[in-house]
Amino acid sequence: MSLKTSPARCLRCGDPHTEGDGGWNADWRQGRGHGLVCPTCQTPEEAAEASVKTAYLDYDNAAVGSDGAARVAPFGGWHSVQAAHHPVVDNPAIHLAVTAEKSRLLIAVAAHSDAALQRVFADGPCSTVAREALDKAGAVPRDRRIAVRPLDGWPHDSVMVAEDHALAADGEDRGELVLGFAREMNPHLLDAFAPWAADAMRRHMNTVPERGPAALESITASALPAPRLGRPPAAPDEGLVVGGPAWQRFWFGPASQGTAPATDFDFTTALKQFRSRVMNDSGAAQVLAQEHGLHWEDLPADQQEPMHIPGRASADPGLDVAALMLRTRTEDWTWDGAYARVTPHRLTEDLTDLHSTDVSALRWGLVAPRAFTPDRRISPQSRSTHALAAVTTTAAYLAVDHTHFIPEYLALDVATTAALSANNRAALRLPGPWTMVLHEPVPLAAVHADDEGLDALLGGDQIPQSSHAVLGGVLAAHPDHTIDTTLGLILMTAVHAQRGRQWYLQPAAYGAHGAGRLLYSYAAQLAFAKWRKPPAPPAQERGKPGSTKALKRLAKHPDARAGALHRMNILDYTPPPAEPRPEADTASAPGTGLEYGTWRRAKWTERTRIGIRDENDRLVGPVYKDGAIEGETYTRGSVFRPRTRVRPDLPLRPDTRTVYRLRDTPPAEGPTGSATS
Repeated sequence: MSLKTSPARCLRCGDPHTEGDGGWNADWRQGRGHGLVCPTCQTPEEAAEASVKTAYLDYDNAAVGSDGAARVAPFGGWHSVQAAHHPVVDNPAIHLAVTAEKSRLLIAVAAHSDAALQRVFADGPCSTVAREALDKAGAVPRDRRIAVRPLDGWPHDSVMVAEDHALAADGEDRGELVLGFAREMNPHLLDAFAPWAADAMRRHMNTVPERGPAALESITASALPAPRLGRPPAAPDEGLVVGGPAWQRFWFGPASQGTAPATDFDFTTALKQFRSRVMNDSGAAQVLAQEHGLHWEDLPADQQEPMHIPGRASADPGLDVAALMLRTRTEDWTWDGAYARVTPHRLTEDLTDLHSTDVSALRWGLVAPRAFTPDRRISPQSRSTHALAAVTTTAAYLAVDHTHFIPEYLALDVATTAALSANNRAALRLPGPWTMVLHEPVPLAAVHADDEGLDALLGGDQIPQSSHAVLGGVLAAHPDHTIDTTLGLILMTAVHAQRGRQWYLQPAAYGAHGAGRLLYSYAAQLAFAKWRKPPAPPAQERGKPGSTKALKRLAKHPDARAGALHRMNILDYTPPPAEPRPEADTASAPGTGLEYGTWRRAKWTERTRIGIRDENDRLVGPVYKDGAIEGETYTRGSVFRPRTRVRPDLPLRPDTRTVYRLRDTPPAEGPTGSATS
């Protein structure tokens, strides 16, 4: 029975499938579809296999072969080879163009091509199609020497062969052809070429100078698994443009200038220390020593940074330490994936209406399933990306015992809290060695805004949603529970033009800058606020222990939806008693009153009176009124004050700030020499 004619029901339980149901998989046998399997009936192994294939294979461009079986290629690969025209070969200096597009390998030649180019292709369909295309074009063999050379700025999905004088800087004709390709070439293209050509290209790819990890674009604009955002303009800007100067200051603080004290954040050193801690805390360092006889701290820097140990021979893929690290979290990651499939609450497109149990879907989505297995085809440039994703994801899973959720009505205040005082920072203590905080998405514009900017944003009916938003963070602590300020992670979400909304963990420095202030704000909530402990996990009443059906029933239990299965702590905020307002010394003179009201951002106070409560959570006595006694009816400590409106009886100040500024546009000169607008 083919997939097209089978009823839209699960092959195993018979449940109907309706349009929009997620998590259903097709049952394929020898390339032919036999029906559908619902999420409940899938085994964990089948679900994991489907996730791997969905992330790795390009089903949108599948084809059906002559035997009636489906042909599906990996992204960037191909299932068929054919001759095609490419405008680049219209140039007499260009002999050949090879492109991978929509799961097809396209080979373009012309009459002026050297017919001997057939020998650069691997035996099989590629060589056959090339030979036939050259014969059809009337190409003549000249048996010229072919050199292999990387080309700067060439598309990563194409390879070409051109005259050397067309590519050489001096324009000299040495009588040879050049096989040109991008250093970041799609590695699947190597399979199209003969071993001698593929090995030559691979050597050039392996010797490409690695981009330093301290460069911001290697962290956010290109290195993180998501989103891959376009690089910013080179000109300085004051807006929060990805990769721009303001963006870098937001994450890592201002750089020292002139004779000012050196305050530059050394990301290379911080990431090295953070990576080593994750290796040790996850047990990956112990696995590396026991199974491979290697000590992590003894590895050279060029192996620690990409988390890859090269093989001794060219055919040896080496040891993928990043995948080894991730595999220490396989059990938790697999459970998250299973829960995300059966939970009654699904992530919304913009991640609003976030529930505490959505931590499973968010953690599980930090890496693709293929990240857990070594991939010999990964390029050297992508290894740092792979390593950073493995480190940050593993850190998030180290915090599974200490996850904390901030309700929606407090998310904005927590994300925009004013900088902590020195005394409050010194008093910070975290609940565990690793802690994760999660909340409703808060636009990055609000977190980045200064007091005037936040005042203008709060003055509107709602803060405009932007492509970038903050969802929480991961914090580390020393054995004495003080903050490990080596590096923090902030959970970010952004919109990718092709893939839609994605999320990732962004490394950040602690400090007084935007991201550093946010990390300290999370730490203050963890240290000073009251958190409601999760209820006891519900007992499984029936079904096979650990089965998908049993988990689906448990996920509907009220205690599970309250975070019992995720050990989720919920911020339990109770507004403190209002402090008595100080009396003004003198009355305001007429005409000197305020003209506009304003907003005061959330903050943490010091040595504020905190009422003592009994076992029923009732105040035992007055806090500020007569009869208040320190130690009996109140204590002193740090108190969180949400944002407040100052003089709500007055209108807010109009936002007159310049939002956009036209650059490189000279002003027009008026008759008197003044600029006209």
